[in-house]
Amino acid sequence: MIDTTDKTLNQVCLEIFKLLVEQKKQCLDDKNCCMYGNETGEHCAIGFLLPEDNEELMGFGGDLADLLIFDDIGPNTDFIHKNFQALDVMQDAHDFKSDAHIHVKTLKNDFNISNEYLDQWEKL
Repeated sequence: MIDTTDKTLNQVCLEIFKLLVEQKKQCLDDKNCCMYGNETGEHCAIGFLLPEDNEELMGFGGDLADLLIFDDIGPNTDFIHKNFQALDVMQDAHDFKSDAHIHVKTLKNDFNISNEYLDQWEKL
């Protein structure tokens, strides 16, 4: 789990997309549905911000807004609430891989987030 303590959104985004690029693929279940984390250690964008040992969160089948129904989603709860809009776009860049270029452009233009791993994820 990425520790967001005293980090900017841009720093966290860099870590998330670095890990996604290293992973080289989406985190999917056996039905090809995106999930926050799976048994092989893969994660989606937001999954990297959640406690890996929480099976309920890792296996949860909803989007980021749905995930926030949980009162406590781990040590990064405040960061996720504070940066919801940008994190939602990051999640879309993972979940809708064929449209990643659209979501990467939104992160760059609307949230002033840019790093080499965003571009690499877009091209994978």
